[in-house]
Parts: sequence; structure tokens; C-alpha cells
Amino acid sequence: MEYNAAQEKEVKRASGMFTGIGILMILVGCFAIVAPHIVGQAFALLVGLAFIIASVFIFVWAFSAEGGAAVIGRIAWALVALIAGLIIVTHTDLSAKAFTVILIAYFLAAGVVRLAAAFAQRGVPGAGWLGLNGALSLLIGLIFVVSWPNSAEWAIGLLIGIDLIFSGWTLILLSQEAKSEILDT
Repeated sequence: MEYNAAQEKEVKRASGMFTGIGILMILVGCFAIVAPHIVGQAFALLVGLAFIIASVFIFVWAFSAEGGAAVIGRIAWALVALIAGLIIVTHTDLSAKAFTVILIAYFLAAGVVRLAAAFAQRGVPGAGWLGLNGALSLLIGLIFVVSWPNSAEWAIGLLIGIDLIFSGWTLILLSQEAKSEILDT
């Protein structure tokens, strides 16, 4: 395939950006593996804070509604979000089991989607790396299904770390493939 100068410049720029993002993902992933409990706690805390912040916006939004039932419904929604956020923030250890179930579902689904994308893109440079990433995500999900519930305390950080490392390497390798495709033409 022939590329014009603008396309070559854009691929080289994007390649450098993806390589940088990939390296950052690998570093964060390594930290998550070394300190999985901290990452799990931080994850739970962020989710809880997101619920609390959302509750404030929902509460403010409630007063833009016309009619008492709509206002009351939105205030009730805001209270539910606030209570959920406070429970998560104050019980991050207990939240780990619920989050682990969600992450297991994520890794199983992401693995299937990545494998399907790699299969659909077979023959495209880097599709094999995407397939490997999908297979590993699927394997991680299956391992934690088998070891449930004992893995809940450290699973979140470990799962996030492994996925970040492999996703980071995937970005780096895909960017290198794209760059070499441009340089080979």
C-alpha cells in the first residue's frame, strides 16, 4: 500500500504516542502486580467516589424537573447513588468481592471480543498480538473463576496489572508494526 507524506507523518506521530502510552501502561501494570491490595483499594475508592459525585449532579438535576413526582424520583435516585458510594468508600475490602466478580466478567468478555477482533483482522499486521492479548484475558478470567472467592483480596490488582502490561505491549507492538509498514513502502 502506498502512503503519502501526510499519512506517513501521522502514522509516525501516532506510533510514538502509542509507544509512550504502552510504556506507561506497562509501568502501572507492574505496580498493580507488586501491590495488588493497594490497587484494589484504590479501585474501590474511585468507584465509590464516582457514585458520590454522581449523586451530587443527580440531586442538582432533580430541581430542573417539572412536577413533584419527577423531583422526588430524582432525589431518591441521588440518595441511592450517595448511599452506594458511601458504602463502597467505607467498606472497600467488602467491595473487593463484588468488584472481582465484575472484573472476571470483564476479562472473559474482553478476551472473547479481542479474539473475535483478531480473527476478523487476520492477515493484518499485529492481529496475532491482539489475539494473544484476547487469549490471555480469557485465561485470566477463567483462572479467577476457578479460584473464587479466595482470590478476591488480590485479584483486582493482579488482573488490572496483567491486563495493563499486555495491553501496553500490544500498543507498543502495534505501533511498531504500523511504523515498519510505513518505512517498508
